Order: sequence, then C-alpha cells, then structure tokens
Amino acid sequence: MIIDARTLPADTVINADLCIIGAGPAGISIAREFDGLPLRVALLEAGGLEFETADQAMYEGETIGLPYDRLDQMRSRYFGGSSNCWGGFSRPMEDHDFEVRDWVPNSGWPFGRDEMMRWYRGAHALLELGPFDYESDLWEQRLGRPDARCVQFDRKRMVNLIAQLSPPTRFGMIYRDGIAKSDNVTAYLNANVTEIETPGNGSRVTGLQVRTRAGGTFRVVAKRYVLATGGIEAARLMLCSDRYQAGGVGNTNDVVGRYFMDHPRLRAGEIKFRDPAANSRIYDLHVIFPGGMTVDGVRVCAFFGLTPEAQERERVSNTRCYVASEFVGHNSESYEALRLVYEALHNNRRLRGRYLEVAGRLIRNTPNVFVLAVGLKFMPRFLLRGFALETVVEPTPLPDSRVTLGTERDALGMRRVRVDWRLGELEKRTMRRTQEILGEELELAGSGSVVVDAPREGEPWPKSPSWCWHHMGTTRMHTDPRRGVVDANSRVHGMANLFIAGSAVLPTVGCDMPTITIVALALRLANHLRTTFRSEAVSAAPAARETADA
Repeated sequence: MIIDARTLPADTVINADLCIIGAGPAGISIAREFDGLPLRVALLEAGGLEFETADQAMYEGETIGLPYDRLDQMRSRYFGGSSNCWGGFSRPMEDHDFEVRDWVPNSGWPFGRDEMMRWYRGAHALLELGPFDYESDLWEQRLGRPDARCVQFDRKRMVNLIAQLSPPTRFGMIYRDGIAKSDNVTAYLNANVTEIETPGNGSRVTGLQVRTRAGGTFRVVAKRYVLATGGIEAARLMLCSDRYQAGGVGNTNDVVGRYFMDHPRLRAGEIKFRDPAANSRIYDLHVIFPGGMTVDGVRVCAFFGLTPEAQERERVSNTRCYVASEFVGHNSESYEALRLVYEALHNNRRLRGRYLEVAGRLIRNTPNVFVLAVGLKFMPRFLLRGFALETVVEPTPLPDSRVTLGTERDALGMRRVRVDWRLGELEKRTMRRTQEILGEELELAGSGSVVVDAPREGEPWPKSPSWCWHHMGTTRMHTDPRRGVVDANSRVHGMANLFIAGSAVLPTVGCDMPTITIVALALRLANHLRTTFRSEAVSAAPAARETADA
C-alpha cells in the first residue's frame, strides 16, 4: 500500500513491527523481503513519487573541505531514492577490499567477501544484471568482436576488469507496484523524519517524529527501525536527534559523521593505444554508455586495475583506470555544457531551476559544443583527438573527513549539514603510481603508452578534483564501538532496535561503484531481521500457550 502522509489526520500514531526510513535501493530492497510476512512494515519516504524542487532543497548544506558539488544536486529525494540518478555501473568489491591492509589506515571489515557472495547474487537479480560473471576473458569471448579486444597483460601488476551496467534499475518505478499491492508493507510518501526518540539512557528507540512540508505531524512506533537515508542524511538525522543525548543518537564515542568518503576521480593524462581500432572501444566510456558493448542484452565495460599483489608491493589503495575518447571541440567547459544539455533534453529533474545556467553555458560554448556533439554521437575518426585517462581511486577512511551540523535550518527546522571532505597523500600516490604502472605494462605488452598527468605526493590537488557522488562511511561498521557506529549486523552499538542500511555503513569502499554492495548488505540485513523476528515468535509461542492453558 502507498499512502500520501499529507492525508493523515494530525498527530496520527502509526504502529508497526518494522519501520524503514528511506525508500531508496536499500530501503525498498529490505521492504520487499518482508512482503507477505505476518509483520507490519512502515516504509517512510521523504519525497513523493516524482521529483519536486522543494523536496530536493532539503538536501542543501555547506561544504568546507575539498571543492565539492552542490549537496542538493547529488541525491534524489523521491520514491526510489538515488537509483533515480544512478548510472548503472555494477561490480562486487574484491576480496582484498574487505581485508585489513597495514598501509591503508582504518581498513578492514568485520567479515570477508565470502560472507557477501550469497547477497551479491541476490542483488544481481534486483539490479536486473546479467549472469554473475566478471571474468574479462569470458566477456571478450561472448562479444566476439574484432573491435572489442582487451590488452593482453601478464597479470602480475595490471589486469583487465569488467563491470556490468544495469538498465539502470529505477527502484521507485520497477518495484512500486509490488509495494502498492502489498497487504503488510505500507509506504508513506512526503514523510520527513525529524527526530529519532531515545529517552532515558539512549539504548532504545521509542518512536519517530515525522512531519510533512505541508505542516502535518505524526509519529511512528515500531519494534525495530532501519535508517536507510544515505551517507550524509543518516548522519544528519542521528546528529539532529539530540533532545535526549547531547551528541545525538548512537554517538557516545563521537563517531557518527566521521570517516566520510567519496571516490575521488581525476580525468588527467592520456592513453595512446597502438591499435585503437582493436583495443579502445571496449574501454571507451563514450561507447559503453550508449550500449556499444552489449551481448545477450547485457552492457559491459572493461577498465584497468592493479593486482592485489601490486597494491601491496607499491603500498597503494585500490584503483581503476577508465578511458574516454576526446574529440575536436573538447574542453572542460564545452563538455560540461553538452552534459547539461543532454540531461535537460532527457528531462533530468535535477536540472529544474537551472535552465538559465544550461542556456548560458551553451551560448558561451556553442561552436565547441556542436563539434563535440558530432564527435561523440558519430565518432568519426577525423575528429578524434585521442583518449583521456580517468583514474578513480579508493578513498582512505579518515576520521577528520566528516559530516557535522551547521547553523542554518531547513523548512522543517532541522539543522543543515556541513561536509568537510578530505583526502590524504595515499590517494595521490595511488593515482600517480597507477598511471605510471599502466604505462609501463602497456609498453611491455606492445599495446600502447600513457602520458602521466596525476599529482605527486606533496603537490596540491587540482583546483577542481572530481568525485562520484558516493557518500559513504559516516556510520561505519566495526566491531569496536570506538571505531564504528554499527556492528557486523548493522545494529547501532549500544542500541537494541536501531539498524542502519546503505552506503553509510561501509568501513572501506574499494574502488567500484557501491550500489550493488549497498543492495547486497540490505538483503543481508533483511535476512538478519527476519531471523530475529522469527526467533521471537517461536519463543513467545510457548508462553502464549501456557497463558491460554491457565
């Protein structure tokens, strides 16, 4: 069932067994796992079924660290959450991404990749991906094309890696009907949680205060609660809920909001293929996204990565190198203008209110944008300038990279966030050495070379480092409550009935897009919660029979 919370009578109290805050990929995945069970589930979504500018404005905040994009542009505040602006890249994290690495500060998960495999496979189905297979050789064979050949490395330092691209799955559209028809799962739209109530010693949530932008208020009382609102908003809600605990919910050790991470991305340097007609297209992002590498209905993309052994030997973090063709007319201004025009033409709701900006960029860069558009659409060789190298690296979990509260308040009276995004020298060394090693290995394979253009250690970051809009780590998972907010089952340390799902719990994040891991962890958490409810029901049954017999 789906209900607009604005239609609820004032001061309604909703009772449930499970309350899920946030209807993005994590929240909807968990809700679906409870559909049809004898349990009442309340799924709270802050937005509606469609994009609304006023809802999106609730994400506004301040950035005080490295240059960062507008916070209200990085997420989608309506049913389906940020699956509504997801590009579709999917690849499970590697074995070593879960391990403690002595050269990566604060690295390691409470469990290994083996624990995740069952849930990764389940996530595959939800994300509408192809076979659970990420071997580059096999996908090259499946493609069977002379213009889709991977570089042949000896695999000692550099390897080819494959990602699959989801359609992408828009959770709010694909899974809406199932929730609408559910007898026990009720989604409440336009329901903004403004406070998590934790009276007394803060060990238990007793309810949620919820408001609509129209001024309505109501309360939700449940046995268990799951916070699934993303890496920034999860920390924000916990910090704002400070009526009973001065530092906020679950924040006894001042960890909530710390270890904020995003994947730093730098398009710098150039890759020169010896035989671009054979090798470039399977790596080229401008070929991949339109579906240029599709087999049996599955889009795939190849890219370069360092082996675990090379990472350990070089003492660098995980990394990925992507390729992007560049054409006459390309510069940062013309490329950004063309991207905005593309999004506007495809009714990208996040651009509402920015059409004058789009028009201005287009006017200032019209000749270059036109030539660049022809190049990207038809890819004629005579307009090709070369291939840019885009390097994405694993961020280091740094406690001083964090989300805190600012002084300004939103329309509901909640304090807005202040994001202090920081990177360390490890990320610079990783970017630089990855480009250098890729160049060396391409030359050894006789397949090309690299023009290295990444900052060295000690050098400043470029004036505008890029990012991937992956907000992660602010309520990280760790067995030690002094180093993490949730335990291995995603339960907030020291609290009996509050759990967190989504990117906020990732302790280290590898170098692949996190959506598939977010969904896999959500399925794992749903299984844990179902098991817990079932155990309680079994334990309660004998007591109920004894009472009846008496």
